[in-house]
Amino acid sequence: IAGWQRTGQSFNVYSTTGAGLVAVCRFFSESFAPKSSHFYAPRGLGCEAALTNPAWKFEGDVFFTALPDAGGGCPAGNVPVYRLYNNGLTGAPNHRYTTSTAIRTQMIAQGYAPEDDNTACVPPQVGE
Repeated sequence: IAGWQRTGQSFNVYSTTGAGLVAVCRFFSESFAPKSSHFYAPRGLGCEAALTNPAWKFEGDVFFTALPDAGGGCPAGNVPVYRLYNNGLTGAPNHRYTTSTAIRTQMIAQGYAPEDDNTACVPPQVGE
């Protein structure tokens, strides 16, 4: 896709369900032609609202995550995933997902809005 590029960043996910895990929904939209966008949200924390929005096509449940507690904390053995929104800076609603607080801070400085203090909880990368 023109203009799209990898960040070189990644985070681990749970590939199968288990105790305390919920599915993460993946959505796609071409409503912002010629640009397009993907969006991810856990069930119980954003997926349901996107399911009712006709601009977003549900592509399926793609991985599993633990949800943060009411204070935004992750269960032991997990790290937070932060979701940031570009406020349509590129003409399409795009999101950045990261487990890095440094990248989160950089994206906010570039005009991205933090959507949640903690969107999901995933297994840490080696060294995290």
